[in-house]
Amino acid sequence: MSVRWSARVPVHLALCVAPALLAAQIPTGHRLTRAAVPPEVQVFRHQKTLRAAYDSVADSTHLSVVTHKGKYFLTIQRPRLTWTVVYPGRTPGATAPDHLELEFRTQEPQAAGDSRLLILYGDGRRLEFSSAGGFSDPGVQTRSFFMRFVVPCDAMAEALASEEVQVSVGGISERFKPDHLEALRDLLSRVGAWPGGCIANGGT
Repeated sequence: MSVRWSARVPVHLALCVAPALLAAQIPTGHRLTRAAVPPEVQVFRHQKTLRAAYDSVADSTHLSVVTHKGKYFLTIQRPRLTWTVVYPGRTPGATAPDHLELEFRTQEPQAAGDSRLLILYGDGRRLEFSSAGGFSDPGVQTRSFFMRFVVPCDAMAEALASEEVQVSVGGISERFKPDHLEALRDLLSRVGAWPGGCIANGGT
């Protein structure tokens, strides 16, 4: 079964945009400061670290986890996958976020063949999303490429109910080990977006 989703934002891949230009788009006074990670509401066993950052301009908190840290050395080319959910204020409310974002980062000489995200799971099921934006960073010695994807929480939760999950962008694929799956389930659970979960602060 194949499910195709389209982000409700203009689809573009501006890999030629310099970070300085992107920074200029951030509202004046924009600040991200370290915040408290919402408490655990279900037990998930993983070794990943969840991090929270508070945006004082938007009055919202970004809760994220890096499932795949990425590695580029000699013939090893592995992308970095960072997943983020955003909720109003400093603590999750009664309404769970409706989507999460994936930042997919690669580094030269590796480059994605296109800007589509495929999430393969279960018995031949798949989700497909177009990129919601991207940019490149020349770095000190090596250029990095970043693509962002918006994924509905309910669709991601359905995929994570499987023990067989694979993410692919432009032919670059990463399989999810149990540790990766549990970390993402934990992320969704703490904001009330995982089936059977609850909001520990401010709702049920």
